[in-house]
Amino acid sequence: MARILFIEPYYGGSHRAFADGLREHSSHAIELLTLPEGEWRSRMRRGAIELARLSDALPGNFDAIIATDMLDLGQFLGLTRPRFANVPVMYYLHENQFTYPRLKGTKLNSWFGQVNYMSSLVADVVAFNSSFHRSDFLGALRSLSGQPTNWLDVATLESIARKAIVVPIGLDLQRFDQHQTPLASPPVILWNHRWEFDKAPAMFARVVTVLANKGVPFDLALAGEPGPNPHPSLLALREDLDDRLVQFGRVEDAADYARLLWRSKVAVSTSRHEFFGISTVEAMYAGCFPIAPRALNYPDLVPANRHRECLYTDEPGLLRLLEQAVTSELECPELRASAARWDWSRVGPEWDAAIAGLINS
Repeated sequence: MARILFIEPYYGGSHRAFADGLREHSSHAIELLTLPEGEWRSRMRRGAIELARLSDALPGNFDAIIATDMLDLGQFLGLTRPRFANVPVMYYLHENQFTYPRLKGTKLNSWFGQVNYMSSLVADVVAFNSSFHRSDFLGALRSLSGQPTNWLDVATLESIARKAIVVPIGLDLQRFDQHQTPLASPPVILWNHRWEFDKAPAMFARVVTVLANKGVPFDLALAGEPGPNPHPSLLALREDLDDRLVQFGRVEDAADYARLLWRSKVAVSTSRHEFFGISTVEAMYAGCFPIAPRALNYPDLVPANRHRECLYTDEPGLLRLLEQAVTSELECPELRASAARWDWSRVGPEWDAAIAGLINS
């Protein structure tokens, strides 16, 4: 059994769930070095300094380090030298700051992307949560390298590509099994994502409003995290479709959330970015029929034989597929089986193999 230091500057939400899950399901001894969730820019700017100081209290040696994407890895290793100088390091990207969508009218702050780039250079292994994310990140680097006055060293791009691997997120999906609940009537359309601009909630709001105006029978569950800047289009649904709302806001209790997924018939995503798609996988595992963009990581989440029924390319396509899903009888056990690929019972061994490869690197 190897002793692994897992460094997470943003120990909250899905990042926390993943770190805890890896510690629970790995055959290796995972020790966490974390900062609580907070303003993400602050975590990227100061996290390495604070975590380096906290690492002084950790006793003994480690066989490997896994650090996530909000850590300035080079800064951390410099501040802790020479302690971890010969310890192999994996840099794990839940997301990256090159291709994360920006609010309209705002400019890319290249410093945050540079942290991802420089940390990838420093690491022995660069790991991504999906094949789409790996291609997305490497493509962004290559695109930037072709721009005038860019700050990339082109010779480094292939070295990053050579050490780039995919190790998926593990999810505790089996916890949903004990809360199975019959489908609701009328059918429930579920939104279980953040309520902010990058999830494109305005498109979702327009489409469900059109369905309601057509007289299509359905109820609406707006779950997910509203966050500090919830989009006004979702807030407006509280008045516009009040008679159809069965949930408005984050479901705090895990059992209640599980039962909501089982009761729902269709789970919709309109996201502008999705490096993995945890909310969609959870909904699929609980029997929901997914409607999502034919882009990002969704084609990998949905079985190929269901792409035509589940994945859309534009807003009219979303409306057509959603109305079809709400009004049809659906028997799609392969969707649940597809989602089960990311349960920790299957992903845990993949992580153990990746950790063994890291130690041997």
